[in-house]
Amino acid sequence: MPIDLRRLPDRLGVPRTDFALAAVLVLAGFVWAIASGGGGDAPAPVHLDFPDLGVRPTRPEIPDIPDIPSVVDVPGLGQVPVRPVDPRPPLDGGDEAGGMLAVNVIAGAAVAARRRWPLSAFAVAAGAVFLIQDGLLWPGFVAVLICAYSAVAYGRSVRVAGALLIVGAIIAASLFANSIPQIPGWLSPFAVLLPAGLFAFALRNARGRADAAARRAAALEQEQAATARAAIAEERARIARELHDVVSHHVSVMVVQAGAAGKVIDKRPDLAANALSAIEDSGRSAMAELRHLLGLLAPADDRLHPQPGLRELDTLVDAVRAAGQPVTLRRDGVDVPEGVDLTAYRVVQEGLTNALRHAPGARTAVEIRHDGRDLLVEVSNEVPTGEPGGPGAGRGLLGLRERLKLHDGTLHAGAAPGGGFRLTARFPVAS
Repeated sequence: MPIDLRRLPDRLGVPRTDFALAAVLVLAGFVWAIASGGGGDAPAPVHLDFPDLGVRPTRPEIPDIPDIPSVVDVPGLGQVPVRPVDPRPPLDGGDEAGGMLAVNVIAGAAVAARRRWPLSAFAVAAGAVFLIQDGLLWPGFVAVLICAYSAVAYGRSVRVAGALLIVGAIIAASLFANSIPQIPGWLSPFAVLLPAGLFAFALRNARGRADAAARRAAALEQEQAATARAAIAEERARIARELHDVVSHHVSVMVVQAGAAGKVIDKRPDLAANALSAIEDSGRSAMAELRHLLGLLAPADDRLHPQPGLRELDTLVDAVRAAGQPVTLRRDGVDVPEGVDLTAYRVVQEGLTNALRHAPGARTAVEIRHDGRDLLVEVSNEVPTGEPGGPGAGRGLLGLRERLKLHDGTLHAGAAPGGGFRLTARFPVAS
């Protein structure tokens, strides 16, 4: 079954770029090793003027060669130039090529796993050099460098990778007198300048990333501070609306009841007593709601009652009736979310407070119904009323509009078609 090389990196679980780089290094090491080792048969003696293409630690060291004349007189031929020959015994060409091939191919192949198994890849590449100890050429040397870099860059533990590199350097220094392959003289400037440039490029990129991260952190800090300030302002506005609704309603009821009690206290003591009792109830209710509101700011009392809602409408309407305001209540049994429930209650509370202030004694109607799409809350009275400056100019109606915006609702306050004043709130609540 033929192997699909395009899917081989995916099957091995390695990046395709690393697989391609490893293939290039393996091919280069293969070609270079064959060319340097001489092929199958034993090569001719290597002359001293032949460039050293790799490390050959298996050849014995010999003393310096004595001076040999560069030319000799040969009868009949005259002066003939002489080239000195390396007196070291030549290695078998096949063995030398095989060692070079193994070292460089194994080191190049290890590059494919440099990101998935970085420490293992470096151990394999360096182990091939240490165990075989033959002919590390430039493709294999580059492969070892890449694996060393990857061990530190992608290894789980930087300390383990650093220790592994130090151990590898110690072993290489003890085994090889010259562990770097020779390069032509014209290539030396590139070998010095290019790494320096790459190192500077890496530092510049790292500095740029650090600066960008610092800018993002500063922007995020500013955004968080702005969000905190907006949240504080919103919370203050919410508290102000709650205080207005609670104090305005209950104090208005208490003022009306106190005025009525003062008028009838001599002629009808029983009615005055009822008015005083209603004032006491309104005061207790106001204190309870204020305690709850303060408890939200610093919750320390587990006995706090929940926020009021449409279920407390009967109590609210009874308190207003007790103040002398004739109120009729009609509502549908609709379940609404908690936030809408509280806001609808505040709408009714504000409407009754305005009616009690500006149209005392006028017939007032409260209606809550669902038209199939929206929840409608309506408070109307017969005598034209409104906040000073016209409908919607008071703090109470402004606060209600802000409340309704949180639930995508709308508020309309103005004259009713048949005369009088009407306050209508609409909430988009599914039936």
